[in-house]
Amino acid sequence: MDVLRRTLRVREGRDPEPSMVMIDCQVTEGGRGGPSFHETHGKYRLCGAKKTIAIDYLGLPVGATVHGARRHDVRAARDLLAELLPAHPRVVAVLGDRGFRGLAGPIAREHGVTVEIKHRERLPGEFFPVKPLWRVEDAFAELGRWRRLARSFEAIPASATAWVQVACVGWMLTMV
Repeated sequence: MDVLRRTLRVREGRDPEPSMVMIDCQVTEGGRGGPSFHETHGKYRLCGAKKTIAIDYLGLPVGATVHGARRHDVRAARDLLAELLPAHPRVVAVLGDRGFRGLAGPIAREHGVTVEIKHRERLPGEFFPVKPLWRVEDAFAELGRWRRLARSFEAIPASATAWVQVACVGWMLTMV
């Protein structure tokens, strides 16, 4: 995934390594039966998996993980950034929406990066993506085209994460 991302960034006239990543989570409904890592989430008790993705400014995936749906967005993002940031020393800023308000302190202390929370006031039931975080929503839409990711059929987080990463690679291959 890193080789493709670097190639695409250089082709766009950018540095091969990003200096900022944007992060977001999405919950996917789990499989119908059998033992799995899927957990219930929220008041609707959706049994499923939480996909966490980090992308660069161009919308290219930098990293992705999958956990049970019960895991809070901040904890899922912290786990992804803990494995991502040591491998990407040029990253100095992380952007997230208001769901990641609790991320700023721990990540800044542990990794020395700036966490910026982007949001704007809105009316109930209204959705307007915040610039540049709309790129994360677009990335989830692109990954949603992979039918395998429409539901989480995997029994362990490692295989679910592998499928999301395979989809990220396949998506970047269409851009080459």
